[in-house]
Amino acid sequence: MNVLHFLSAPAASPAAEAFWSETSTRLQAKQDVSAYLFHEGGTALKDPRMVSLLSRGLRLFACPRAAETFGGAAADQATLGGPGLLAELMERASTFGSFDVS
Repeated sequence: MNVLHFLSAPAASPAAEAFWSETSTRLQAKQDVSAYLFHEGGTALKDPRMVSLLSRGLRLFACPRAAETFGGAAADQATLGGPGLLAELMERASTFGSFDVS
């Protein structure tokens, strides 16, 4: 199963906390997980939990503007790309999770 998680919620929001939990759970279950960060989801690049998820196999992608605006120097952890990359990720995913502010 190829899982794609979208994160647009800012750090410390309930949606961002759900992202960390769900992503960790899926990786622990040995699922193939990718994450695409956009808007304030780019703050996740600076979160220390990201290193752990990456070491467990998370494939990380981000909107270039979100990475630059919110990720700073940590942006080099992600493959940057806009709508074309996102479309390709969506095409390959069998399951989606969206973590945004409601």
